[in-house]
Amino acid sequence: MTAETAPGQAWTTPGGPAKPGPTRQPSLPQRMVKYGIWIAVVTRNLGDRRFQATVITGAIGAYALASLIKNNQARPVRRTAEWYKRIGASKELQRARSALEPGKR
Repeated sequence: MTAETAPGQAWTTPGGPAKPGPTRQPSLPQRMVKYGIWIAVVTRNLGDRRFQATVITGAIGAYALASLIKNNQARPVRRTAEWYKRIGASKELQRARSALEPGKR
């Protein structure tokens, strides 16, 4: 025997979704142990040559990527500005006005 469920009601709990309970703050000794572990990990990794090389390579790569993105955004703007200078913005405005005037096609 199976229980009948309404459409869209499959896999639900009868009382609805459970509400999250109150969150407990870790006690001071627990926090101190956690901070001590983090300090030990950081101090051990700072002396590791491989970790230093990874951090330096990551920083150089992030800088290169940021400058590449910046240059790729600036180049089309400069190209568009030069194009408008070459053809003259007044010609574009005249074409737009003539296209908007009723009766002229």
